[in-house]
Amino acid sequence: MSLELEVISSNANTNSTYELYAEFNKFYSYINEMPKAIKIKLGITDENYQNFFSIYLNNPTKSLFKKNESADEYLVDYWVSTVSGKAKFLDGFLNKEYKFIGKDFLQYLYSTHIKTNNLSEIQNTLLEQGIYLIFEEAKPGTKVDGVALIINKKPVIAMSLRLKNLDSFWFTLLHELAHIVLHYDLLKEPIIDYFDEENQNEICKVEQQANRLARDTMIPKAFWRTIQTIRNNSELMNYSKLYDIHPSVIAGRLCFENNEWPKYATLRSEYKISE
Repeated sequence: MSLELEVISSNANTNSTYELYAEFNKFYSYINEMPKAIKIKLGITDENYQNFFSIYLNNPTKSLFKKNESADEYLVDYWVSTVSGKAKFLDGFLNKEYKFIGKDFLQYLYSTHIKTNNLSEIQNTLLEQGIYLIFEEAKPGTKVDGVALIINKKPVIAMSLRLKNLDSFWFTLLHELAHIVLHYDLLKEPIIDYFDEENQNEICKVEQQANRLARDTMIPKAFWRTIQTIRNNSELMNYSKLYDIHPSVIAGRLCFENNEWPKYATLRSEYKISE
């Protein structure tokens, strides 16, 4: 692989040819250090690697609170860079002003859309507040679920939709929105989230706070005190009707709290998000 800087079209925030060349040197080292298997997954070859420079330039600074050390860093970087590039493109056309949201907005969004789960309508509701919601599938094997970041002072949320159960979709979305509500000042660097069922115990305070707000939005604390006593599907469906809470949301919360993921797996799998 030879080091050549050809004419490159990009959205780089560089002030000079020198800065651009310095960035290309970093990119060149990054590509050289990338494992061969990852290059194959991304379609990078010695002949076309320069085409990926513009994607690299969209990569925000190092991510905060990365919880899953086993996740492939290169594939996650690529995903976040792609999301960032799309957000910049959208903002260039739409240039929405961010209207700061609070916890009440999360409850409004959830209660308004939980029964229809129309992804375009959810995107539009968030866009009205100046929040860009991007659905971006990750490369196979990339266990990333969501990211919250800031582009041009506007909040951006991206979801990979890797976990398609309805309860997982809403928890991920509300968790990322919770970061915007609670941790806006931290989003100068993206917060990337992985929600593997078995890896939710040892997480930092920031993630615990986002988890708590997302869970309480889906099932209010007053209802959870009773719901947590559920022992079977019949009781679950009864409480779902009583409190007007989607059965998959109750099932997902019970699985998480009791660490019994197989118990309600069939029920959860009956409710999927449609792309």
